[in-house]
Amino acid sequence: VLSISASGHKFGESVCGTGWVVWRQRQGLSDLVAASVPCPGGQTDSFSLNSSRPASGVFVQYYKFRRLGRTGYKSLCDNRMANARYVRDFLKSVKHSDGRPKFVVLNALDGEFTLPVVSAYFNPKLDLPYDAIDLQNMMRRYHWNVPGYEMSFRDLENEETKPLFRDALADQTMFRVVIKTNVTRAMLQHLVESFKLCLADLEGLGPGFESMHARKRHRTSSKATRRRPSSGRATARPRPTGWAPQRSARATAVQ
Repeated sequence: VLSISASGHKFGESVCGTGWVVWRQRQGLSDLVAASVPCPGGQTDSFSLNSSRPASGVFVQYYKFRRLGRTGYKSLCDNRMANARYVRDFLKSVKHSDGRPKFVVLNALDGEFTLPVVSAYFNPKLDLPYDAIDLQNMMRRYHWNVPGYEMSFRDLENEETKPLFRDALADQTMFRVVIKTNVTRAMLQHLVESFKLCLADLEGLGPGFESMHARKRHRTSSKATRRRPSSGRATARPRPTGWAPQRSARATAVQ
């Protein structure tokens, strides 16, 4: 483990944009992410484009720490975990017409779930004509944003699309549901009902999705065979000594 991060606005009850990360060693923090910039008193690492960020998130986080304390945060966390278990149990209970599980639920560690986040993907053994991206589009009809993700990445050296995991195909997709404090059990009951309606719609429109994904797989395989005209490996340009991100004109004027 090189670093550990936590979302201050998802689970820390702070404002959007607040997050925390700790690196085991300075070497684990790439220079492509953090730039060393001069400031009064010496050099410091900056993660932002203009070397400045508002401190409101830090103040709100500190207030919540003082206001809720460990007991308050534990109560909120227990409630989120219970709601996440409710959604997770529903997904595990959904069966295909032949009796096999329709979803494969992720984010389990030795049988215990450690985050109020539900991640899953359609059972690849069912060879369904639709995927998590199609489910995402269907769920929007019921005012739910259940984001779907492709479990692949594009290799910058040869432009090939490769699987993100060794035990999953490149065209495999997944989705997730983040359980926050403001998500109530009544809202999750509506989410579950929306899942049921969308799954029924996906089954009814199966042949249409099958033809659409066949075209998408053909385009993906065609792109994967392309190569860059250059035969050498692309290298990043060296940064000049004392390099720092340029401040915006507005930020400079305010200072």
